[in-house]
Amino acid sequence: MNMINNIVVFPLVLFLIIPKTLAQPSQGPPSLTKILQDAGNFTDFLRLLKITHMAGQIATQLQNSNDGLTILVPPDPAFSILKSGSLNSLSDKQLVQLIQFHVIPQFLSKPLFQTVSNPLRTLADGNNDGAFPLNITVAGTELKVSTGIDEATVGESLYSDNQLAVYRIDHVLLPPIIFPSPSAPAPEKPEKKQPAPLTTSSALKKMIDGQSLLTIGLAAVLLLLDF
Repeated sequence: MNMINNIVVFPLVLFLIIPKTLAQPSQGPPSLTKILQDAGNFTDFLRLLKITHMAGQIATQLQNSNDGLTILVPPDPAFSILKSGSLNSLSDKQLVQLIQFHVIPQFLSKPLFQTVSNPLRTLADGNNDGAFPLNITVAGTELKVSTGIDEATVGESLYSDNQLAVYRIDHVLLPPIIFPSPSAPAPEKPEKKQPAPLTTSSALKKMIDGQSLLTIGLAAVLLLLDF
C-alpha cells in the first residue's frame, strides 16, 4: 500500500516543483501608455496617442520589428509653449504624422546616437521619402535633435530594454512639412516723394513770371491792332 502511495505522490511532487514561468506565455512588447503614465507629466502626449490610436500601432511595430524603436516624448510643459491653437488646426493625418515624427524605427541607446548618420529617418517617413527627417548633434554629453524649425535636448531615459528606448525631450518636434517656417515679410514699397511746399519767395516768383507773360501777351495784341 505504501508503494502505491509513493508512486502517486512522486509525479505530484514533480508537477509542483516545475517552475511556473514555463507555463506562462511570453510577454508582448511593453506598453508605451503605461511607461508614460508611470513616469507622469505626459498627459498631452498620452491624449494624442489615444485620439490617433498610435499606441496600438507602436506596439504592433515593435512586435514585428527586428530593429526596435526609439521614442522621444515631450512632457506637458513642452506643449504649453506651443503657439495657441497650433495643434487644433491639424488634420487627423497630420496628428498621426506628428506622433510618428517622434518615433525612430530603430533602438538607440544614448551612445548609439553618436554613431547614426544624418538625416535620421522617422516612422513618419513611411516609404523612405525623407519628408520627415531629424538631425542629431552631440556636444560632449549633450544630445540634441533638430527638425529645421526647432531643437530639443534629449533628457533622461524613461525606459530601455534593448528593444525599446523611451526618452524625455524638452520641446515638441515640429515637422517643417506640417509647420512651415513663416515667410520673410515683403519689402515695403518706397513712399512717393511729395513735392516740397512752395516757399514765399518761390510763390512770389511764380506770380511775377505769370504777370510778365500776361503783359507781353497784351503788348502783342496792341501791335496787331495798330496794323
